[in-house]
Amino acid sequence: MQIVEDLWLAAIMGHGVFKISLDEADVSGEVDTARVGEQITQHLRRQVQASYYAKIDPTRVEIVRQLGGLGFYVVDVNVTFGLDQQDTPPLVQPKAGSGCRIGEVPVEQHEEVLEIARSSFRFSRFHLDPLIHRGIADQIKHDWILNYLLKKRGEHLWVATVAGRPAGFLAVIAGNEAARQYRAIDLIGVAPAYQGQGIGQALVAFFIDTYRDQNDFLLVGTQIANLPSIRLYQKLGFSLIKSAYVMHLHVPQPENR
Repeated sequence: MQIVEDLWLAAIMGHGVFKISLDEADVSGEVDTARVGEQITQHLRRQVQASYYAKIDPTRVEIVRQLGGLGFYVVDVNVTFGLDQQDTPPLVQPKAGSGCRIGEVPVEQHEEVLEIARSSFRFSRFHLDPLIHRGIADQIKHDWILNYLLKKRGEHLWVATVAGRPAGFLAVIAGNEAARQYRAIDLIGVAPAYQGQGIGQALVAFFIDTYRDQNDFLLVGTQIANLPSIRLYQKLGFSLIKSAYVMHLHVPQPENR
């Protein structure tokens, strides 16, 4: 097991933030839960204020129980959907009246896109955690997209506009898994005023059309609580391929926000 500091999140939250990752032996074989618990306990003793997070395979109940005994709690079940190159996604017509265009983000629209990132999320693990202030959760999404605009993260940021104004965005990140190339939707957001009007559907359909032939497969992840997104991805041909418990711990424990 490894405990690695997440410096980007730490800078936003104002204190240490640490990711707990299981070693390959922990993932594939028997886990010494007592050893895992002792490692985390020793790390906790050295922190004045800190947050921790872990993503755990739902079959590893012994690890979930061990972390729960240390004060970790489940804030989310992350679900990942995939679409292979050979799969034929269903033909989905644009929602009537959406009237959006998708293209590059001009500099003069950066602030509007950042405001969409700050205001459009409800189901992220940060927003679902009652011990993370809403303002912090919003700032995380704002800074996530800011890194795209600054060319510090991911590959490309697309914006959907309606009557020339930004209505939503889709951020694309690239990777390789088992010698197979993929593109993934790193983050997608639709401005509250435009939700339910087909903007998200148009963005995902654009993502499929743009990247499917260039990659072995496409990926997108969301939260089990985000039923509208799950329905959308399934409607557009994505299939569920994996899931994980997402667990958080904060020390000392703040008051509920």
